[in-house]
Amino acid sequence: MEEVYLFAIAAFVSLFTIINPFSTASVFHSLTKRDSAKKNMMVAKKACVTAVLIMIFFIFFGDYVLNLFGISLEAFKIASGILVFAIGYKMINSGNRHIESDEEKEHAENKEDISIIPLAIPMMSGPGAIATSLVLMEGALEVGSVWAVASLVLSVVVIMIIAYFLLINAHVLDKVLGENGVRVIDKLLGLIVLVMGVQFVINGIAGLGFVALG
Repeated sequence: MEEVYLFAIAAFVSLFTIINPFSTASVFHSLTKRDSAKKNMMVAKKACVTAVLIMIFFIFFGDYVLNLFGISLEAFKIASGILVFAIGYKMINSGNRHIESDEEKEHAENKEDISIIPLAIPMMSGPGAIATSLVLMEGALEVGSVWAVASLVLSVVVIMIIAYFLLINAHVLDKVLGENGVRVIDKLLGLIVLVMGVQFVINGIAGLGFVALG
């Protein structure tokens, strides 16, 4: 049972750092500061529910998607590692702001409903988060306990609940942390994400070596 507990902690930390709801809340505040509190709550709820559904779908059916395209799990781990490493590197060097250009920000500001795009996708359930959840699911299966899988799903749900409360209180968070505070958090989480990416690549290469020797 201890192995399940350790896996649950690792899953929560891994997903929390890659999703980074603090940065998402900062972006949410900049896009919704002129809207009413009631509308912001509705948008935040829809975004978090959508993100949960997307993440859970890939946790349980991501393996079938890989098989459909003939992608091995080892190759996916290596590609995921490179992607997660790049996200972590970007967080450390420029901050994880998610919206890349002025055009993208303007597009998001002009959309009536921003809950799906850009909030749910790609902010809270983007490629990095999906890739991490797939790798974690493989780890849960290696643990060989239904509780490990349950802890992975629970981690996603808990993180999105935290994200929801951060989003609806984004104005308070923005005042308390400020721009510099959010950047510091981005860089600290970015370091963890970067190391996660390296570990994914190592695990993928090790898996290929094992297959070759077998």
